[in-house]
Amino acid sequence: MKINKQILQHFKTDPRAFFKFLQVMDKEKGRMVPFVMNDEQEELLDVLLKEKRVIVLKARQIGCSTLLRAYFLWRQYVSAEPTTHAIISYTRDSADHLHSMDKQFYVKLPKALQRKLAKSSNRTLEFADTNATLRSFTAGGKAGATRSFTFHSCHISEFAFFDDQEDLLSNVVASVGEGQIVIETTPNIPGDKYHDLIINAGRNGWHLCFFPWYKHKKYAKKSRFYLDSVPDMSPDEEALKAMFGLSKAQMYWRRTQMNTIGMEKFRREFPTTVDEAFLSASNLFFPTDVVDKTERLDTGRGPEHYIGEPRGDDQYAMGVDVASGTGNDHSTITVVSRTTNQIVYHYRNNTILPHKFADVVFEKYYEFNEPITCVEQNGVGEVIISRLVEWRLKHLYKDAKGKHWRTNKHNKIAIYDNLRDLLCNEEIGIISKLLWSEMRTVEISDAGVPNAVQKGTTDDVIISTALALWMCKIKPAPSFFQVRRDMIQEFKKSVRASRIRSGGPIPWTPAGGFK
Repeated sequence: MKINKQILQHFKTDPRAFFKFLQVMDKEKGRMVPFVMNDEQEELLDVLLKEKRVIVLKARQIGCSTLLRAYFLWRQYVSAEPTTHAIISYTRDSADHLHSMDKQFYVKLPKALQRKLAKSSNRTLEFADTNATLRSFTAGGKAGATRSFTFHSCHISEFAFFDDQEDLLSNVVASVGEGQIVIETTPNIPGDKYHDLIINAGRNGWHLCFFPWYKHKKYAKKSRFYLDSVPDMSPDEEALKAMFGLSKAQMYWRRTQMNTIGMEKFRREFPTTVDEAFLSASNLFFPTDVVDKTERLDTGRGPEHYIGEPRGDDQYAMGVDVASGTGNDHSTITVVSRTTNQIVYHYRNNTILPHKFADVVFEKYYEFNEPITCVEQNGVGEVIISRLVEWRLKHLYKDAKGKHWRTNKHNKIAIYDNLRDLLCNEEIGIISKLLWSEMRTVEISDAGVPNAVQKGTTDDVIISTALALWMCKIKPAPSFFQVRRDMIQEFKKSVRASRIRSGGPIPWTPAGGFK
């Protein structure tokens, strides 16, 4: 059906007029009802109409996804050009769910407002008269799925759960250009790209929309226990209630939810403040205050991360952790000065095949003055070791029995303890943001073993770093303590000076965040 131009013009200037014809599923009533925006949706729509780069941090189930899908359908509907508006989600199920909302909106429009479709599928909704299109993508945690497409706007859902957030965002920005990008997700890992965008919102061109749980009217639970007073309310609950002006019903709802899903998950899914959404678990192996206090360097993107340059007069240790190259765990290299315990280099890549990774290890071996090299033999590590032995590298680590390193419960605890002690004693001068972000997610298992247990996290860089520092411990360079301290201070000054000469920002900040 051909739509009257006056109707289209009316909708173009007033999305709320278009929304009046949309229907949504009422979960409580179990039927379709007219779409009536709540306060959070009204606020988000106002932002979407003004801002090109929008990032949403929100409590669950407040209707932001519904509003975003209605908004992007409106953009498609009023476009007179063959524009493409993309949905990118972490999983196929999530992408299908979001796109089904688009189709449901369209199907439930009055017949007078429905237009002939050129294509309607699980991934695409395209109007025949304008070729304006809504298209759904699943990246499966990877960035490459969208690389060959051009979009005019994009909604990225579950952004925090992508393995390569920076690459994904870079590809989307390149595809969209001056168009609109909206990121909407539940927080996942403290220190990831999503966290970085939020910390720097306003300064980085992104507008942050934060919707705490207590602003949503439905998140309150009536109970006889809250008629007059709550004698068993904890001091923390009393303080929270007073700070945000919360009602007794809200406090009761909060308590029941935390008892159901746990405190850590509640904080992520129903944050009270922006900072609370990124609070890590209480059983972290590396103390957060110590990790955050350590100076850190943003080493940028790509597999190679130089924290310092190789020195001809220094001796190094190199730790190597090998992965299969299938996109899950990372193959990593860390090089550490045996004189200062200063980390000078990281390599991190989750797609490089073991035989190619052996070439990288070989190259770094000679770049860093033939360091003592410890390769984790577990899994495909044997491939790397065999090649390095074949190439006659002189300083491959072996224990007293002539065996290469094989990580087990006991020696993993030992090398992680050593790394933690060095941090706590301030014997490591600067760490990379890469290492910092991994340290904030490692928890202690029931068996007492440190592991990256959160979804989407790894501790691969930590392992290679811990191995390199363990080599420094058992085979230290012949130097005195003061010499070590002097070299650490010299290293810090040289990094600062080189960054100032280049005109760039000082790459680290003290506790409280990063640039």
